[in-house]
Amino acid sequence: MSVTTLASEVVSLPSATGTEPDSEIVERATALRALIREHAEQGNREGRVVPAVIDALAGQGLLSLTVPGRYGGAETNSRTTVDVLAALAQADGSTGWSAMLLNIGNWFATTWPVRAQDEIWGEDPASRCCVVLAPSAKGRRVEGGWVVSGRWPYASGSYAASHAIMGFLAPEEDGGAGHALAVLHPGEWTIERSWFPIGMRATGSDTVVAEEVFVPDHRVQHFDDLVKGDYATELRDREPRANAAFLPAGTVIFGGIQIGLGRAALEHSLERMRAKGVVGTAYTQTRNSPVHQVAVAQAMSKVDAAELLAHRACRDVDEAALRGEYPAELARARVRHDVGHIVTLVQEAVDALLKAAGSSSFMETSRLARLFQDVGMAGSHVHATPGIAADVYGKLLLGADGPLPLHV
Repeated sequence: MSVTTLASEVVSLPSATGTEPDSEIVERATALRALIREHAEQGNREGRVVPAVIDALAGQGLLSLTVPGRYGGAETNSRTTVDVLAALAQADGSTGWSAMLLNIGNWFATTWPVRAQDEIWGEDPASRCCVVLAPSAKGRRVEGGWVVSGRWPYASGSYAASHAIMGFLAPEEDGGAGHALAVLHPGEWTIERSWFPIGMRATGSDTVVAEEVFVPDHRVQHFDDLVKGDYATELRDREPRANAAFLPAGTVIFGGIQIGLGRAALEHSLERMRAKGVVGTAYTQTRNSPVHQVAVAQAMSKVDAAELLAHRACRDVDEAALRGEYPAELARARVRHDVGHIVTLVQEAVDALLKAAGSSSFMETSRLARLFQDVGMAGSHVHATPGIAADVYGKLLLGADGPLPLHV
């Protein structure tokens, strides 16, 4: 299949990616674990994934997973993306998180008109988009577009991005303000250092700043349209990924980070517990302690269950996209609820492992303590928190009166 874009003549399109993972791409992520771990502590000190790791990810195509094939991207499905993110997060949560936000920022950009996409990737296929959906800025209408000014905190991966997709309040004729998103080009935004957390320290989730930037109409979409799947791209009938549900595709990815962190905690705990004893007891080897045997078995089961939920959610998103159907609200809410439950399962697993591994695991130098902080921090994102997801899903299951408290 081929199409004509504004950036070039006829280019080839990849065939539909289906719903199964691309194992070769996932293996590329797995192969980088040693390098990622080698630089993780430096990243934690500097507050960002170090350039050597970003370059390695880009060199393996892991920061262009969601870029359309017409620009040389992998155009992967949700399942492949989630499995890659889990593999990266198993080496370092911040690296996985940064790759997650850059890849989803790129995918969000594919919902814009081809003209806007060409401006991002037409001349430089290595361009990357960071994203903050929250409308942390104001815009004013001018001829041909909008003038936008604002500050957007928590812009993960912004240091490694060329473009920024930022939310803003767009005044409407009735005096209200709608939620819109603007694509900002290089040179139209700067970064202010503001990210000093106790977990996920190297995500570089700093503040993007823009002052009086003109954004033409073709680089603006309204959030409500995106939530409904009313995308501006002209290629929905030709590119399966252009049919994926906006918020579900942007939510299931958080499950990949949790799964990777859970796997890392299991890997570290099993190795540690096989080599130590249980002080003050007759168990000279922890591996022979029934209490610890049960703890690791239950933790393993929780992480496995989390992975199964993530894969089901990916299948829901990918199958609907391949059919060219936009999932109903209840199906979209289930994806969000699945991710919330993934957070709960992994947090419970890591908490149990931390306690089973002994008091030294609570030291600042402990890898398990760092994983515990990363799991908690990653699970606090609004798109991952379990409570509100369960509330929305339950409302829809029961047919409760009134509007939902958030979009799904």
